[in-house]
Amino acid sequence: MPATSDDTGVSPGRLLRMTLQVYGNHKNKPEDNEAFSRDYLAKVAGIHARNGIEMYQQIFTPAPYRAALDEMNRRGNRGWVIDDHDITVEFYFRSFAELQKVREDPEFQALQAAEGPYVNLVHTVVTLGWVEKYVDAGKVVNVKDGKSTYPPWSELQDLSALYSVQNTSTPAQ
Repeated sequence: MPATSDDTGVSPGRLLRMTLQVYGNHKNKPEDNEAFSRDYLAKVAGIHARNGIEMYQQIFTPAPYRAALDEMNRRGNRGWVIDDHDITVEFYFRSFAELQKVREDPEFQALQAAEGPYVNLVHTVVTLGWVEKYVDAGKVVNVKDGKSTYPPWSELQDLSALYSVQNTSTPAQ
């Protein structure tokens, strides 16, 4: 069995992942959407980092990638439903306080106000869950003596401790 990078057996705790799956504005030229996205991501990265977001990334799934999945699905007779969103945004954090700090950041608010012509928020799909990582950089992690070091699901499902901010309005988008 490969060595683990977590030799202490200490629980990695709960890392949350929130995703937003959105459509791009197909009325724009692709190069305009790309220019906006690259500029936006370079600016928002610093905002997210200084407000406690542990990881932030976007996954781009243009039509040719979805078509490739559709072909894999067809050939493998898998019965998959191919998601047709153009972009998936992922936020990784420990509590809703980090999302709230981002949402209240004036620089973030200004950036969000500029999204309108580039992002179609109609039919946005949102998910929230916790992450359990077992392989990182090709090595087994968060396993001690053949067992997961994560807390029990009953503990991970309890969201009460995550609302550690006074104002718990809608999380950042």
